[in-house]
Amino acid sequence: MPKSRTSGDEAPSAPVPMSTMPYEAPRQFAVERRGSKTESQTRRWPSVHGGVCEFCGILDSNIPSQYQYKLCPHFRGMELRCSYCDENKDPDDVIYHSNLNIAAHPSDPYTMVVWCDSYECSKRHIERFKVNK
Repeated sequence: MPKSRTSGDEAPSAPVPMSTMPYEAPRQFAVERRGSKTESQTRRWPSVHGGVCEFCGILDSNIPSQYQYKLCPHFRGMELRCSYCDENKDPDDVIYHSNLNIAAHPSDPYTMVVWCDSYECSKRHIERFKVNK
C-alpha cells in the first residue's frame, strides 16, 4: 500500500536548480490611467497642409497643391474632407486654405476622422471624443 505524503517517512524531493527550470516571461499588464480628463487614443496619420502630405511633400510639380495628397501612398485614392465643416463649403477650398488633421476612429480603426484647423471644427472634434464631460 502506498504511503501518504503526510506520513513523514519520505524524504523531501531535492529542489530543481534554477538553470533547468523553463523560462516564463513576466505577464504584461496595461496600466490604467485615471485623471481629470480622459480622451480616446488612436493612430494619427500625417497631416495635410494646403493639400500637401506633411510626410511626402510635393510629388508632381504639374499638379496643383490641393491635390498633391492624392498622389502620396498614405491617401492615394481617397477624397479627404473635414468631418465637421458645413456641407455647402467646397472641400477643395477647405483643403487648400487649411491644415487637415487625420486620425483613425477610436472604435473603428478602418474609418478616418478628418478635421480642419478652424476653431469651430477643432472644438467640435475635441468635444466629440471627450469621455468624461
